[in-house]
Amino acid sequence: VTSNSTNTLNATQETDISSQLIWESDLIETPPVCTTEDIQLLYHEYEESGEIYLQRIMNLAEQYNKIRRCRSDGNSFYRAFMFAWFEQLLNSKNKALCQSALNTLAATNTLLISAGYSSIIYEDAYNIIEQQIKNIMDDEIDEDMLLVTFQAEEISCYIVYFLRLITAAYLKLYRDDYEPFLEFEIDMDQFCTNFVEAMDQEADHLHVIALVKALKVPVEIGYINGSDTMERVNFREFYPDIVYNNNLKPLILLYRPAHYEILYK
Repeated sequence: VTSNSTNTLNATQETDISSQLIWESDLIETPPVCTTEDIQLLYHEYEESGEIYLQRIMNLAEQYNKIRRCRSDGNSFYRAFMFAWFEQLLNSKNKALCQSALNTLAATNTLLISAGYSSIIYEDAYNIIEQQIKNIMDDEIDEDMLLVTFQAEEISCYIVYFLRLITAAYLKLYRDDYEPFLEFEIDMDQFCTNFVEAMDQEADHLHVIALVKALKVPVEIGYINGSDTMERVNFREFYPDIVYNNNLKPLILLYRPAHYEILYK
């Protein structure tokens, strides 16, 4: 009996290890930001999840026809946020909107320094993001080039790193507003070190609110895993007190367990 139990345990362990290796392999092969896909593909992914989920996908497809996936490694919110923002700037052909984005970016210097971050640790990332906005404003890149930029591992990491610092800086400066909502018995500095600044840590409502308010960029997020009885994807609005430019439309994201994606009409 002992021998059979041991063999069964080993077989289970081998299955778990094999599944983990497959997941890690798929993760590595997935670009940081992917090309768009027909949203109907989600329907096939949820075929085994029950009728309520299939109904949500069908209702979602009535409003949105494309989805852009981002690598599900804990950094997907930041990638989805920045790509959707830059893509909107690119498609707007509005130089004033781009200039407003540059002004908003410049203001993050004060935010970061006020929160105790030295410019030495973020200036390279800042310069990359600033140059991308300038390239968009000067019509030097198209959508394909923007995607190639975001698929470059080093640039993608710089972008995520910078957005994480902005998020942490905002939470630290306004800690009195947000510290009561921390789920762990730690202070805001510890929370930011462990769950905001650290790469591959997933973003929740607190992270989203902080980044939206820091950059003054509105976001709407659909949550596919809502109430068991709700037949529609529940969308939540995350709006800053003041949008940096009234011509800026909300970024539309979809949240599924452990990752964020971009939705398109």
